[in-house]
Amino acid sequence: MADALPVWSVFQVDRAETTPMQEQIAAFFRRAIADGRLGPGARLPSTRSLAEQMAVARNTVSLAYERLAAEGYVEGRRGGGTRVARDLPDLTPTVPPAARAMPVERPPVRLARAARIMLDERVGTAGSGSGAIPEPLQPGRPGLDAFPGRVWARLAGRFWRETPATDFGYGDPAGHPVLRQALARYLGAFRGLSLDPDAIIVTSGAQQAIDLVARALLDPGDAVVLEEPCYPGLRGPMAATGARLVPVPVDGEGLDVAAARRAAGDARLVTVTPTHHFPLGVTLSLARRRALVDWAGAVGNDGTGAGGPWVLEDDYDGEFRYGGKPVPPLKALDGAGRVLYVGTVSKALAPALRIGFVAAPSPLAEPLVRLRGHFDRQPALDAQVILARFLDDGHMAGHLRRMRTLYRDRRDALADALEAALGPRARVERPETGINLTVDLEGGPGDRAVVEAARARGVSPAPLSGFYREAARRNGLLIGFASLPRARAGWAARMVREAIDAAGRGAAGR
Repeated sequence: MADALPVWSVFQVDRAETTPMQEQIAAFFRRAIADGRLGPGARLPSTRSLAEQMAVARNTVSLAYERLAAEGYVEGRRGGGTRVARDLPDLTPTVPPAARAMPVERPPVRLARAARIMLDERVGTAGSGSGAIPEPLQPGRPGLDAFPGRVWARLAGRFWRETPATDFGYGDPAGHPVLRQALARYLGAFRGLSLDPDAIIVTSGAQQAIDLVARALLDPGDAVVLEEPCYPGLRGPMAATGARLVPVPVDGEGLDVAAARRAAGDARLVTVTPTHHFPLGVTLSLARRRALVDWAGAVGNDGTGAGGPWVLEDDYDGEFRYGGKPVPPLKALDGAGRVLYVGTVSKALAPALRIGFVAAPSPLAEPLVRLRGHFDRQPALDAQVILARFLDDGHMAGHLRRMRTLYRDRRDALADALEAALGPRARVERPETGINLTVDLEGGPGDRAVVEAARARGVSPAPLSGFYREAARRNGLLIGFASLPRARAGWAARMVREAIDAAGRGAAGR
């Protein structure tokens, strides 16, 4: 009789969850110990083997084990690995059994208007549905299997060895000066921007930067131009302020700036992804870039430069360009000082680092820093200092070179496999920038039905129609290629083909 599989063999972290992966791992083992699946003295897997099973950094597992040890659930023995503690903490639930057995009916919670508005706007790119989301083909996912873990761990060790305890107090809400200076040098070298480090504000990812700008600039009734379609994480913070959202179509040249001026000539803010539009992948043309910065810098009736809108430029994956001439950010054309440049390391390195930034025009930098201090006092110190050293020591440059080669290879492998598998069913668009590609279904079944069928087969593209606020103009799929190994491209393409065929049969049967 075969040996029973260990209890952790079926466990996987959910990368779609906001809970850190190390806490998910720790919570799993707490439950397994509490319900008796792992008894006192039972040996846990090595950090290396568990990290390989879940495709996470070994340090993530180590942090989970360290937390369990601190809480008294496990103990380390020299030569004996990590085992469940013999003397466990009190695992008795604090809620009396009678209370647990009798569910209490509670009145519905009344949420604030701003919260209700934000919850109506879907955040994320995996489509509808509940539960854990399969990762293959999910848009926006970098290749975490290529994360430079050894270098990061070495820099982390250096940080913890060298940083005095006196540095662990409250810090600058704008971010650690060493990181702001490193980011200014990095953006100058890789994106051609000349920035004052004092104008850079470090945030917990690009999402917080977007929220910060919305809070700072928008009042109820202010007009905000949004690309149509657009990233849903932009819509929620804008809508929550009570602003009037004005969707403006995107075509082959990007945002239609002339249409935006006609629809919202009094716009307070224009949001745009000019380097690589999300989700369609087009690049804002030079003519439209100039038209947008001219509009933003328009002179007002009082003779000041306050006649045009502010512009929020989301440059979420501008580092990855596989052909053609480099496209400078819109910020590089901003002579009037009206562009707020938002970036992140989520795509270049890893989303879990939670480091983004906004480079603000000088009149806005100080109020943005003060505002940030009200709802998030400061970014985490260790990640900031480690990232600064990663940038300044040249590791990012080498990492991006490797990633461009890897991602181009993965893009081509998946695009070739999709073209071979789908044939006339769909048209595959191979992007020159970014980490996603699109598949037009060209009169085929609805993209939402295809996504549901795909998720049932273990892959998770997103429906293009889900990114439109008004009636969708595109029926297709947004597919992430950066996290999919070349060897799995053929399998993934077959799953997409099966999903399209299944959705087509379902539509024909109705």
